[in-house]
Amino acid sequence: MSDQTKRGTPEGSARKKRFVFVVDNNQQDASYASVLLQNLGYTSTMARSGEEALELLTVATVSLVITELVLPGMNGIDLYERITRNPSMPAVPVIIVTKLADLESEDRCRRVGCAGYLNKPVQPEELYRAVQQALEPTPRQNIRITTSLKASIDGLSTGTEFVTVLSDAGLFVRTLEPRPNGSKHTVTFLLDKRIIRADAVVLYAYRFDTDPQKEPGMGMKFLNLSPIDKDVIQIYIRENVSPGIAPDFKR
Repeated sequence: MSDQTKRGTPEGSARKKRFVFVVDNNQQDASYASVLLQNLGYTSTMARSGEEALELLTVATVSLVITELVLPGMNGIDLYERITRNPSMPAVPVIIVTKLADLESEDRCRRVGCAGYLNKPVQPEELYRAVQQALEPTPRQNIRITTSLKASIDGLSTGTEFVTVLSDAGLFVRTLEPRPNGSKHTVTFLLDKRIIRADAVVLYAYRFDTDPQKEPGMGMKFLNLSPIDKDVIQIYIRENVSPGIAPDFKR
């Protein structure tokens, strides 16, 4: 893992304003989910029961609740119904997470309107997509991380080209010479001692002279990426967002 890598996403500053409650009486599972959410760019805190979560909801502005189905006292679906039926509480989406293979509970969860139902152990990508779907007006499917990887475009480099945002679907290349929107180029960069080389198309670009408040460069979508290179990128991303705790929670 590169020492230059920064955990999080380019939208991190905005997401940090989104406050997520993790409700789980299993300390390891709660800690893993909470740290993972923080690494994905969200602010999070933990509660051990539905009652504690309801108390916190009266004093904190919360964007999302992620709760274990099985809790002491009220269960996760009961917590959802207590939240949605209380007119004094703000409308907060609720995602159920559980180790139980319970189709009846899953069906009930979806019927009453829960924002998602995930089975433990939850993978970072699954949690990311569920949270994106629940919170973001334009949900993303692919985790994006900020990084700093020296790059070249079409085999040429001025020394100012760096991959600063990376997902397995595309990347942002910081450069003082962004190419036109819609143009296609070969991007090459080194990732964990492997040379990644892929064709990509420019979706948008920023220049110093026209967008002085933005990082100069171009957002690009991969047009082709070998399965091996995609695996390397996915592993790199997972290593940068997954906390090294709670073995019972992870696969």
